[in-house]
Amino acid sequence: MTYVNTVFTEDSLEVQASEFATYVSKLKGEPEETSPFLTETTNLLKENKNEQVFKKFADETIILLDAPEKDFEPLFNLLIAILKSASPETHHDLIRKTIQKFVDDKNEKAILKLKALQNLYNTLENTSPLRYYTFLAILEIAAKNDEIDAVLPQLSHLDNWVREWAISTELVRELYLIVSERLKEAGEIVKSYEFLLKYLKTFKDSTDLSSKEAATRAVVQAIKLPEILRFEDLLELKAIQTLTEEKIFELLRVFLNGTLKEYREFIGKNPEIIEKYELSDEGNIQKIRLLTLASLASEHVSRQVSYSTIANSLEINEDDVEMWTIDANLIEAKINQVTKTILVNRSTYRTFTTVQWQQLSEKLVGWRQSLDDILQVIANAKLMAQHANVNTNVAAAAAVANDGATALNDEGRNEQEEEGNENNR
Repeated sequence: MTYVNTVFTEDSLEVQASEFATYVSKLKGEPEETSPFLTETTNLLKENKNEQVFKKFADETIILLDAPEKDFEPLFNLLIAILKSASPETHHDLIRKTIQKFVDDKNEKAILKLKALQNLYNTLENTSPLRYYTFLAILEIAAKNDEIDAVLPQLSHLDNWVREWAISTELVRELYLIVSERLKEAGEIVKSYEFLLKYLKTFKDSTDLSSKEAATRAVVQAIKLPEILRFEDLLELKAIQTLTEEKIFELLRVFLNGTLKEYREFIGKNPEIIEKYELSDEGNIQKIRLLTLASLASEHVSRQVSYSTIANSLEINEDDVEMWTIDANLIEAKINQVTKTILVNRSTYRTFTTVQWQQLSEKLVGWRQSLDDILQVIANAKLMAQHANVNTNVAAAAAVANDGATALNDEGRNEQEEEGNENNR
């Protein structure tokens, strides 16, 4: 959605208001000659009570949905044009009131509402805070009417829009939290989790307990979602630090860098946590096995690991090792069925600590040395090629010179023989 500087109409306010009041009067079924709505509007305009006219029109937003579809959009645009004529102190609230009426309305004409609100959004300046309320209304209406797919493509722009709107931290939090909730209701669980994290990232103080409920929900979702296999970034959030005294925080640390054995020990001591947070023990074990395999593989990069070692760590049969290795997206390995080993080519680190940075540094140094060696080999090859070319050129020149000398000698002998023959004659 982008800004479009649309001019709805060039008519005067009186003409616009009269046109709008006439149409609303018809929608109300009032007689043309004695329309109460039109008469009241006309009298207010004559008395220069324009602010009362604006409020009166904003109150009639919903009746516009009774108009034929071809008339609804122009009517709504006309209403917005009129409300924009209100004083700077009131037009913001009047448009917000109009937007909210669409959200609160039980009418099922969601497509009409969404189209009208999108048009409104596009006519507002990029930096207008009204864009925040308009977007929020679009989201709410879409969610209520199973039209969330209409909003999904726009969510990738939301961070940039928030900066453009220059809204308060409280409103940013409200927006991210509502987006997360609506996405969850629509079954978009992973996207819901992503916006929940955005919400939590706005908290910079680990003593702010207002985020504790959402932080707990984020940890539970991270554990439940099969797609979430990295927990380090989550654990570093200040909002998550409010949970340090909670059992769910301890469980998070197990998923961060613990093993299947440690998970079983924790659940053995805290069996109530599964029911309390509606977790799946089977799902947890499935995930912790994948993470345990990743840890094991990261310790053996470019080396072999036996089937028996993997089977013991994951508490599975050796016959199932190949399946787990193939299904694990966290590692890349070559399976050797003859030796019953896997050769680890790559593994995702569950945490990236000082040890991993040191290993990375050593690898970079090794790669640099290898590149230096290769460059030296290439330089030597070039030098040898140059020497070979020089020697070849010298030999060729010598051969040419030798051939020339031989030709001169032959020519000299021929001349001498000819002179001798002449003397004999």
